[in-house]
Amino acid sequence: MERIFYKKWSAAIFVMAILLVVVLMCMLLVNLTQMSSLRARADELVKLIEEAKHDVQKQQELLEYMQSNEYVKEWAEQNDLISGEDVSWINGLSSQK
Repeated sequence: MERIFYKKWSAAIFVMAILLVVVLMCMLLVNLTQMSSLRARADELVKLIEEAKHDVQKQQELLEYMQSNEYVKEWAEQNDLISGEDVSWINGLSSQK
């Protein structure tokens, strides 16, 4: 069988080049895997942020509703603080304004 490398230094350079390529390929694979997982996490965080914005908007609408006269009347009726007759009397007063 014929020798592929005639000198030892050319064989050593070839082996080092192969090792360098293998190390670089491993680093590339690790980086691509990390980048993929980070992108998935970023997408998940964007989705959570959008959900949080929606929840904040709903809470703001609820807060505005809770500050309205209609909500106060309903709450007072449910807690037996006023009767239906009182509500009609209150509605009559508010329509006179």
